[in-house]
Amino acid sequence: MNIFQIINAVLFSKKKIVLNCDDESQFNLFMLNRWTSMYSKELACFINETTNKYWTLFEDKQDQFNYIYNFIPKLKYKRISYIKKVKSEKKKEERNIKPLFLSEREYKMYVDMENYVNK
Repeated sequence: MNIFQIINAVLFSKKKIVLNCDDESQFNLFMLNRWTSMYSKELACFINETTNKYWTLFEDKQDQFNYIYNFIPKLKYKRISYIKKVKSEKKKEERNIKPLFLSEREYKMYVDMENYVNK
């Protein structure tokens, strides 16, 4: 049983599942919380207020699974789109400035001052 089958079992089907030793190696509470929080904003708040606060109370993965399985209600099936962090590209401005051996902070300050003066 992989993580996606576990997610489907917890959120949508609610068929009684018992994790065996092989499934426990596939079960990761962090990934389950991450995918369930992508279902909706309300579920993300719900996960943060319950599971993320009390995960240390459980001794093993079976207890963690049982808690989240029994605590989250059955939801209507919806395709969960993975939300990826958008990486911003750093654009360094190419200027005809002599290399002054400046730090990035000093360089930015110098460019900002130059832009302010040129306006």
